[in-house]
Amino acid sequence: MTTHLRIGIFCPYDNHGGSHHAAIQAETDLVLKAEALGFDEAWISEHHFDAGSSSPSIFALLGFLAAHTTRIRLGTAAVLLPFRPPIEVAEDIATIDILSGGRLDFGIARGGPFPEQNRNFGVSSDEARPRMLEALHLIQRLLAEEEVSHRGCYYHIDRLRLTPRPLQRPIPTWIASASEAALDDAATHGHGLMAGLTSTLDDIKRMLRSYRERNTGADARLVVSRFYCSAPTREAAIAEAAPFLQQFFDRRRQVSAGPHALVSPTSIEGFLARSLIGSHDEVRSKLAELANAGPRSVLLLPTSIDAGRRCDLLATFRTHILAGRPGA
Repeated sequence: MTTHLRIGIFCPYDNHGGSHHAAIQAETDLVLKAEALGFDEAWISEHHFDAGSSSPSIFALLGFLAAHTTRIRLGTAAVLLPFRPPIEVAEDIATIDILSGGRLDFGIARGGPFPEQNRNFGVSSDEARPRMLEALHLIQRLLAEEEVSHRGCYYHIDRLRLTPRPLQRPIPTWIASASEAALDDAATHGHGLMAGLTSTLDDIKRMLRSYRERNTGADARLVVSRFYCSAPTREAAIAEAAPFLQQFFDRRRQVSAGPHALVSPTSIEGFLARSLIGSHDEVRSKLAELANAGPRSVLLLPTSIDAGRRCDLLATFRTHILAGRPGA
């Protein structure tokens, strides 16, 4: 879609008060709309034990999307590795990469701060990150090597030959974390980085700087998600986005580790500055500033509680934001 900056969508499969059937259909329609409009990527989230989310079965969703798209790349944003058997994850990745014709991007995360996930999957918060990293190394070996034996802190396998094998060698991989351990691992092994909806420009620059200090000259392939809603006026964009953002904050408070678990500031106003929300001119300016920070891809989360309007917002971005950029 663009010469330098890749533009995609972030699909959390949120349920905005209707049925889960309707929520899944709405996000599927959004991915199909994004492909029709020429967007580069669609990344799918994984959430558990949350009535406001319909995406615990991330690989089932990706398998369906792989069968109904032909060009757009499909990403996991992100597989919660501490809660999944790594052998099964490797098998699912290989299968979906085949189904998609080699269009899968593999993003991982530790999951949290959502105590119910840790409690019900039987994984403590303290062990989630080391478990995630060990599982990732094992998955990558399973996808690349003919036969794998492994005895680690959390996983043991003996002379395993994975079938089938993915089309992509290697599978492009990202880590959704800014922790020192995750940055070390990503830079050492050449994984990309993922920055979330709440990350500031300073956060993004700090992640990239830390990555490059660890691996001089390496490309972090940073993927950044952003709330997006543009309109002829800033007031109209905020009015449409506000109910969506309020639901987002309310849900996060309910499932997080406490009332102070959100990244500060927690108000809707505080997020407007770091989101692509505003007039068309304002959003173009924010996108240019974000692009200058150095990400490879920007993922849009269309910020409207109306499913049809979320598809319309993608068309608005194509027509009013990209077409209005200098040199477009």
